[in-house]
Amino acid sequence: MGTNSNKIFLARIFVIAALGVAAWAMVCKTGVDNTDEAGIVLHLPEQVGVWQGMDLLFCPNRDCGGQYFSAQLEDPTVCPRCGGRLGNMNWAERSMLPADTGMARKFYVRGDGRDPVHATIVLSGDDRSSIHRPQVCMTAAGHEIVSERIIRIPLATREQPLEVMVMDMSRSVTGEDGAPAVNTIYYAYWFVGKNRETASHLVRMAYMAYDRVRFGVSHRWAYIALSGGRDPRNDDHLQMIADFASRLHPALLAPN
Repeated sequence: MGTNSNKIFLARIFVIAALGVAAWAMVCKTGVDNTDEAGIVLHLPEQVGVWQGMDLLFCPNRDCGGQYFSAQLEDPTVCPRCGGRLGNMNWAERSMLPADTGMARKFYVRGDGRDPVHATIVLSGDDRSSIHRPQVCMTAAGHEIVSERIIRIPLATREQPLEVMVMDMSRSVTGEDGAPAVNTIYYAYWFVGKNRETASHLVRMAYMAYDRVRFGVSHRWAYIALSGGRDPRNDDHLQMIADFASRLHPALLAPN
């Protein structure tokens, strides 16, 4: 068996073992306490390096679907179209996520208008199902995942780099002139738990199972997502993601 075959075989064994432990721990393990402890703060800073943040608000009414920047509104609590109460989740998120899911989001722009970033934090509540593989939502929304890769971002605050999963995606759309067009974007994310951090959904599940079995606790997990446009002719967005994430990361850490 060659080296690549060995790696694939070992990876499959790890996947099966981790999923088996996770399934057993979540279904059969008793005496597990849900805690409110989380590895991050549910807050996005007003500024990240040269990027300035703006609050995004959504109307919960599916028929309306209004989306606004809070600074544009005279009353940031009420939808100017239908009178619905605005919040930071759109109607689809409100309908799919458990009611106690926490969310923070901002749209960040630079002074020169380049490299805008949509940043989101999703934090699980008592129902831990708030956190799942982002690939599920992306493909359900009509995006094609062109590539997936983990990038390792140096941090000034520690020796260990931050690992971030980056998905390059495309989506067929209709242009303003009515002609078919392709929208190319990226979606980058990583998961954070109490004293845990990973870019892998599988590793997160293994951490959850270990904490339940070894310590009898289930912490609140979160994922941090960054998204924006990309040029399909190059990988310049990877450096932009690294610059933004390295500056955002220290602001998200929960105090020990």
